Amino acid sequence: MKYKEEHKTALAKILSALVQCDGIVNQGEIDFLQRAYSVFRIATSNRKKATRLNLAEAVSMLKSLGNEEKTAILRALQMLSISDDDLAQSESQLIVALLLSIGLRLPETEGIKADFVSIPSLNFDPRNAVLYVEPNYSPTVNASIKRDYDALCQTLATIGRELFYLPKVISDLEHKKATFRNTLEYLEPTLTEKQLDHIDRHLGQLSSVFFSKEIFLNHLNANGLSITKPAFLLKIGMTGDPHGHDFLIIEIENDPLETLKRVVWLCSNIMSINPPVDSKREAHLVEQFKEQVGDTRDELQYTGLHKIVIDTVLKYNVAHQISRLYINKRGDFFLTDLNNTEVKMPALSKALYIFFLFHEDGVSLNYLGDHKEELYHIYRSISTYSDDALLHKAIDNLTDFIGSTMNVNLSRIRKAFRDILGNGASPYLIKGEKGGRKIIHLDRRLVVFEDRKAFS
Repeated sequence: MKYKEEHKTALAKILSALVQCDGIVNQGEIDFLQRAYSVFRIATSNRKKATRLNLAEAVSMLKSLGNEEKTAILRALQMLSISDDDLAQSESQLIVALLLSIGLRLPETEGIKADFVSIPSLNFDPRNAVLYVEPNYSPTVNASIKRDYDALCQTLATIGRELFYLPKVISDLEHKKATFRNTLEYLEPTLTEKQLDHIDRHLGQLSSVFFSKEIFLNHLNANGLSITKPAFLLKIGMTGDPHGHDFLIIEIENDPLETLKRVVWLCSNIMSINPPVDSKREAHLVEQFKEQVGDTRDELQYTGLHKIVIDTVLKYNVAHQISRLYINKRGDFFLTDLNNTEVKMPALSKALYIFFLFHEDGVSLNYLGDHKEELYHIYRSISTYSDDALLHKAIDNLTDFIGSTMNVNLSRIRKAFRDILGNGASPYLIKGEKGGRKIIHLDRRLVVFEDRKAFS
């Protein structure tokens, strides 16, 4: 079995997510994870790149794999999930979400159409909810849900979930308008009487389709994922995440209750799914995994506290005096631990520097022309110029070595850091042998972006 570099990076993201999804990292999981890295030949560079992906991006990368490779991933996820001698509900649900969304063909999953999506932020935490959304009102689906509402709720309760059925929520609010107004006055004391009256008047005009679009579908459509049929959105990950929410989108083909029952069955029986071994390569892989399953009684447990410890150690790195580098969404640079001192340089120099921060393994200047589009998008996001022709010309001059544009910008970057840090500027500089890869050696844990996606 051969996996491309992008597949290894995506797999590193998914394995890491599975280890962390229950909030505890166990020594048995760490041991198995190391073995999985070895079996799949996942290098440190893949693991570093994986930190820049969200789960939806990782899933998208794995869809192109063959069924044999996808089956191998399922086996790895199953064995990793029990390497701590305990299968948490959040782990089984994540595995189901992954195998459905990467398109693994199995008798147990046949006919279930699902996809994985990451939504940047919501004003509420839907961690235990299964949300019903619809791009257009479907009389048939809504009639089925109303008929089987209690059965749907009972089915979801077996995996610790609750049904969030928007039409019922809206109906309840309308019927309890006075109570709802009193609740709002308590929870939102800043609302004026005029605003409360406005809410009263418009509650009856709201619809499930309206809320579906406003909360979810507009975002999904903007990112190229179109939902054309009613669907259930199952939140993946049981803890709140301030940076975003991962959902499994389950399309409702016919009967909503039967659709959910099949998904719930998968969540409850994920370890019993055992596709036949189709080749000697797959049999060898399974044996390699089994070699790693050992005694996990000597447990080390980690929570989010370890990240705070690492950040604290790095922040007060007295031996090297290396400050964190904070980059806001406008492309301004600040040395966080040196009184937020700004590192000032022209926009084109900033764009070049951000580009090299993104490419941790470095890029040869001779091949910079292959990355014109990426450089252009970074430059456009921080430049004050609005003329696309001028922006493209600046990137052409930089990458095609017209005049002294490249040398001038590299010099400006060096000067900007050295003026502040002197000899301590070395980790921040773009360096490399002549004709070889140029690289910034700064530990990327010290680089903090306000909004990394602002530069894409």
